[in-house]
Amino acid sequence: MPDFAEVARLDQIKSGTATVVSVAASAVALFNVEGRLFAVDDCCVRCGSSLASGTLQGVAVACPGCNWQYDVTNGCVQGIAALCIDTFEVKIEDSRVMVATAPACHPG
Repeated sequence: MPDFAEVARLDQIKSGTATVVSVAASAVALFNVEGRLFAVDDCCVRCGSSLASGTLQGVAVACPGCNWQYDVTNGCVQGIAALCIDTFEVKIEDSRVMVATAPACHPG
């Protein structure tokens, strides 16, 4: 079972928004998609931009630097399923948002 770190309160992340949190010294983008939280590596593999600063539509976030679309549920670039970024397990405990300190899925 992975270790988890508290990163935010649930009411701090409104539906349709994202924020960057620090987990084990890594920048992680935390997205709220209709009340469900997803966490992925915050760095675009193509241009290095912050994905939390991108435009979220449904489960897709568009990188603000290059417009690559990432699926926040699995970290994969849309149209290039073999190209993914790390994802992190998220759980809620007493309105506290907890993110796993190690990735759930390693790209490639």
